[in-house]
Amino acid sequence: MGQTVSFIIQKGGCGKTTTTVNTASYLAEQGYKVLAVDMDPQGNLSQHFGYDTDSLEYTLLHLFLKKKEFDEVVLKRSDNLHILPNNIEMVSAEFTLYKSFSREYILRDLLAPYNNVYDFILIDCPPNLGILSLNALVASKEFILVVSPEFFPMRAIKPLYETYLMVKAKLNRTLKFKGVVMTMCDFRTKHSQEVRKILKRNFPHKLYQTYIRNSVSLKEASSHGKSIFEYHPSSNGSFDYQNFVEEFLRDHEPAQKKKAFYEEHFQQLPVDEKTEILDFAKQNLSNYNRSRLDEEEDEPILREALILERNKLLEKLFPYREHSMSAKGK
Repeated sequence: MGQTVSFIIQKGGCGKTTTTVNTASYLAEQGYKVLAVDMDPQGNLSQHFGYDTDSLEYTLLHLFLKKKEFDEVVLKRSDNLHILPNNIEMVSAEFTLYKSFSREYILRDLLAPYNNVYDFILIDCPPNLGILSLNALVASKEFILVVSPEFFPMRAIKPLYETYLMVKAKLNRTLKFKGVVMTMCDFRTKHSQEVRKILKRNFPHKLYQTYIRNSVSLKEASSHGKSIFEYHPSSNGSFDYQNFVEEFLRDHEPAQKKKAFYEEHFQQLPVDEKTEILDFAKQNLSNYNRSRLDEEEDEPILREALILERNKLLEKLFPYREHSMSAKGK
């Protein structure tokens, strides 16, 4: 059964689409089968993936109105990454949706046959709490708040949380609040520091340790129709999103098995081979993060980043896919 997650905040410009795109892209690169759903009529997720929303022949609207089949609408960006696109035509249908029977369940019922096809279904919500966002929450197992360190996004959290409680009570009893991720951060400013303190105080077990820094590369990647991993894999944005998605995966059982597999094989290696692999892994980090490790900074995110680079090297020595396939065959 796939994991369906909505990325949501009823405020534009908070990095919600960027987070959905790069989470989907990283998961697909790691071998997971991912469906990214663009629920925003502005079509920003579709555009971020490089599609011209004005020239799309079919969109999510055609599925909502039952005019086309799923396979006719879905865009296959790669073997592992599929997109359900959207564009401005969806706006005209919102009023029709309000009058339809079981209007909050349209997306859930549409995606139900594909829950076993994809490992992850990630939904980019519009910047409001209208019928499209309700559909996303009803279709999801979990949702993530995407918050930038500004006044208005903070004000948006309370009504969104109240909406979550309503949806959980009346429409989707299995919905869970997965966490809060901070984007567009600059902790040189006192305001960013204060916002993180507030979030940590209010969501002590939900705030992701990883935060996404302000990055020119992230903005450039979207304008080129690429993920940050395609556009600038050695950038701060790539480092931050890699660590966020690995943290996102921490309670995902298959991901934990994969991580444990590499840890077991690494510990069985001779000391000199361990040292060599870690040295190579360190060279794959940015100069900034490499220097921080050399200075022996005790920061969990840095240690985790080194382990990720180490595991990429171990993948070449001990292919996990072959191990998992042989395990399934037993």
